[in-house]
Amino acid sequence: MAFRVVVYGGSGNLGRSLITLFRKNNWEVTSVGTRQNIEATHNIIVSNDDSLEVQGKEVMQNVSSILNGEKYDAILCVAGGFSMGNLAKGDFLESVDLMVKKILNTALIASKMSTVNLKDGGLLMLTGVAGLQPTPVAKAAVHHLFDSIVSKGSGLPKNAKSIAILPGTIDTSDNRKGMPNADFSQWIPLDLLSQ
Repeated sequence: MAFRVVVYGGSGNLGRSLITLFRKNNWEVTSVGTRQNIEATHNIIVSNDDSLEVQGKEVMQNVSSILNGEKYDAILCVAGGFSMGNLAKGDFLESVDLMVKKILNTALIASKMSTVNLKDGGLLMLTGVAGLQPTPVAKAAVHHLFDSIVSKGSGLPKNAKSIAILPGTIDTSDNRKGMPNADFSQWIPLDLLSQ
């Protein structure tokens, strides 16, 4: 029997790295992302333009079809991104809306998915951010969501484990491009985080 995992954010840098690791260890992997991950066993393609409700229903229906009555051993939400700037930034509301869709909505859907599609004793992992700063609004909300999830009566399956990883800046080509003058030596190597 194969172990099963869903990686929400499977088309991003960290998601691709995790899927490679799981496939190397013969796990059945479902990728949920805005693009296909050819290494994944199954792909669910979502649009950031969809509302939380529409995206959630679509993901839950697709997962139900893929699992055919089975359950996941782990649900990992590593969808992310960032938005630089402050309240005075001209596109502040647009940037925050996109970050909420890419970070908070995905964490909410993954959390809901765990109440239905996670095995007893399974693992739910969410991604926040270390050293909260004033700008990562959606990532701060993931911290609060995680506090709620680990509370008694949250709806998680029996003996489920929950973990929130809180990395600083992950060393990816996209992050280097977006912050070319940063001190890369302080960043977390992608392969170290995924292992």
